[in-house]
Amino acid sequence: MTRLVLNADDVGLTLPLSAEAVALRACRAITDVSLLSVGSAFAESAAGLRNAGIDTAGVHLCLVGAELPLSAPAQIRSLLRGARFRGSWPSVAVAAASGRLAVAEVEREWEAQITRVLDAGLRVTHLDGHQHLHLLPSLLPIAIRLARRFSVPMIRAPRGDDPAGCGGSVSPLSRMRAGLLSRFGHAARRKLRAAGLPEPPRVLGLAEAGRMTLERWSVLLESLSDAGDFEVALHPGVDDAGTRTLYRWGYSWAEESAALRSPELHAAFAARGISTVSFSEL
Repeated sequence: MTRLVLNADDVGLTLPLSAEAVALRACRAITDVSLLSVGSAFAESAAGLRNAGIDTAGVHLCLVGAELPLSAPAQIRSLLRGARFRGSWPSVAVAAASGRLAVAEVEREWEAQITRVLDAGLRVTHLDGHQHLHLLPSLLPIAIRLARRFSVPMIRAPRGDDPAGCGGSVSPLSRMRAGLLSRFGHAARRKLRAAGLPEPPRVLGLAEAGRMTLERWSVLLESLSDAGDFEVALHPGVDDAGTRTLYRWGYSWAEESAALRSPELHAAFAARGISTVSFSEL
């Protein structure tokens, strides 16, 4: 049996993107979301989920993207440039590797981000990281401690043999980054087992981040020979000029949404006997 968790990252980032993700979750075109507690549209996103009768979500732990933290800047100086997080994931990774991120400060900020989701009336079922930074060896133990403290069952960790791209249209750089994440995830899975946490689903869509079009879905499903549980990391939304100006990632948010809403995709799931589930249903 194959089960897919169709999980939208970055929910709460901006209102246009988040409203579309919440609408997709409400009609079960996606089956889960990871909320960005520091996002400008977090409150509206959490309220939208509750209004749709949804009481669970994940937390998209953030230390990057020049977002504003929840903690007072004086309490988390090592995480910031000025009043905001560092802008790029390489700068965070270098700071983490060189010991310039204070562990206690990361834990304080991530705890605040989880608490904000809980205070919004949602039960937290999974943790993952904005730009996957929770997989860094110095940061993963913090995520594990917080998962155990807040009884969160699952932390995203790709398996070492998870595919690094669907089809030839994925760029070599994207494949390389997805392969690197899978290697970090392989090491993370050993630590999750040692901590007594459940093994998370395997992870698909890392190389296609923000570009999971219907064509790529078709290639992915054709190549999905293994049975089991998989999370597909998704980035649906709308083609909003304001969001695109702020976040120059080149994502095809609207195309991802169109694919997820398409009858063809869900017919393909049914034809292959694939179930779509939320983290709480695993």
